[in-house]
Amino acid sequence: MLFNSYAFLLVFLPAAIVVYRFADPYPRLRMPVLVALSLVFYGYWDVRFLPLLAGSILINWLAAKYYLATRRVVVITAAIAANLLVLGVFKYLNFFAETLASLSGAAFGPFALALPLGISFFTFHHIMYLVDLRKGKAPEYPLDRYALYIAFFPQAIAGPLARWSQVMDQFGRKVYVAGWQRPFALGATFIVIGLIEKTLLADPIAHVIDPIYAQAKLGPVAHGDSWLALGFIFQILFDFAGYSDIAIGVGLLFGVQLPYNFNAPFRATNMQDFWQRWHMTLLNFLRDYLFHPLANARFGRGHRLLQFQRPLG
Repeated sequence: MLFNSYAFLLVFLPAAIVVYRFADPYPRLRMPVLVALSLVFYGYWDVRFLPLLAGSILINWLAAKYYLATRRVVVITAAIAANLLVLGVFKYLNFFAETLASLSGAAFGPFALALPLGISFFTFHHIMYLVDLRKGKAPEYPLDRYALYIAFFPQAIAGPLARWSQVMDQFGRKVYVAGWQRPFALGATFIVIGLIEKTLLADPIAHVIDPIYAQAKLGPVAHGDSWLALGFIFQILFDFAGYSDIAIGVGLLFGVQLPYNFNAPFRATNMQDFWQRWHMTLLNFLRDYLFHPLANARFGRGHRLLQFQRPLG
């Protein structure tokens, strides 16, 4: 169910708003209803993916609960490794099988594995929470709140990546209070802007450049049209930024403000500034949960080695 599809805009989203409107006065119903709506949205793509998402939520939540009871770091390590293993199997098993087959000449794969929608995003959400839990930064949450953090339908498929600290406390708030019209109107504005980016900019650009790439696979591009391929970066920007803006808008309709994902990257003055404006939530994840830990581990070992080699006296 794409955000720009009639099924989403004319059926699912209006129905979800109505259902949540009836649940809003009852605090105990708000999060379970949003979890149920998120599972319906996710299962619409392919109901076979639902057990993977539900099982992933339950196993990681139980791992977090067991860690808090025992303080055994190996539990968090094993849970993170399992998440990455599942992601690797679904996304890269056929790639490695084809590579091995080409190098060895033996027959490996391809394996009939369908790529679950949004598996990278809900895997990264698990990792952010588990890492911060191990550091003592994240508290324990009940199952319904944790499930909503992982499966919240506006950002479950393609982000933006939201840290637990950014959204957990927003879940379950009463939406229809005095002044609810303002965030509702703001959400609708984000949705309209995102639809314009997607349908009036990204899709028309794709219609122009897709034939260019198809022709390039067969040989040189004729008539000097190869320069049109430069439009690919604009297509990616408007497509992804449009999706992110729609996700932010839909989140606001349910009382949740998701983080911004793009900040006018083509206004950047250098490449570093460009990447700080492009897909900001993913880059923040890579910086804080991959690059910084690796750098700290590397320089930490070097510092300890220098201390060990320093002469006494």
